[in-house]
Amino acid sequence: MAAFEQVEQWPTLPFKFYQNDPHKPIDFPSHWHPSIELNFLVAGGPLTFTTDGVEHVYQPGDVWATDRRVVHSNSGDSALAWDEFGLIIDEDFLAAKLPSSANWELHLIGHQDQPNHAYREIFQYGLAIRDLITQGVDEYRRLEILSHFYALLVTLGRNFTTQRNPSHVAENGHLVDAVMQKIHTQFAEDLHSADLAQAVHVSTTTLNQQFQAQVHMSVHQYIRLVRLIKARRLLLESDAPIDFIAMSCGFGSTKSFQRNFKTWSGMAPSTYRQTVHTLPPDDLVFLHDD
Repeated sequence: MAAFEQVEQWPTLPFKFYQNDPHKPIDFPSHWHPSIELNFLVAGGPLTFTTDGVEHVYQPGDVWATDRRVVHSNSGDSALAWDEFGLIIDEDFLAAKLPSSANWELHLIGHQDQPNHAYREIFQYGLAIRDLITQGVDEYRRLEILSHFYALLVTLGRNFTTQRNPSHVAENGHLVDAVMQKIHTQFAEDLHSADLAQAVHVSTTTLNQQFQAQVHMSVHQYIRLVRLIKARRLLLESDAPIDFIAMSCGFGSTKSFQRNFKTWSGMAPSTYRQTVHTLPPDDLVFLHDD
């Protein structure tokens, strides 16, 4: 969990709660959680929310779900009065109460021009939970909070998920988290899946199976994504030559960097630098991808 999120947790509640500080910018650097996160935008303006390098724009009244281990960040106009909060669901609790949630494909993505009843319900459950938490969590409010939270999970599961095909892999979240952290700190080095697997005492096949099951991409793809997001930042925040950026972000050659960056962004690095002037909210503060 990244420290910039004002996260609070009560031992008797099956989720972590965070609320943006209205006196601080809404911008959150890139980070991830091993659990599902629900985000509620109550007031402010257009909020740019980036998941694995892809931007989405949400409006006040929107609610959206962020899947396990998806790298995400957000940014918005610092002059606006923002009100945004979220719930990070305890994974053990969710697995015990809803075993099928292990294979959920989440489809709660805001942008409801004509929100249906279930969408409105989830937003109202979130508001009710927040209101009760701000009053202080005693044994009675805990029961009230849980009543809303259980109803929220039922509505989410029935209306905004589909089932992925089971991977038949016994998931090891701690293993994946450890490798993600290693990639984050060593992305500029000559990283290979085999070396990472050896460092955590598993085979390359096992490590890739774990990444595919939990992150939905291979270790190699995850390393590349980290490098591309870091390179994008250097393109926009520095005057460093393209060759230097390629080398400092771990690409084997300038040609490799240019090819991968164009495939990812749709533009060559030099064109991107000349065309784009605002950095998306991906500053690798707590980034774990490939």
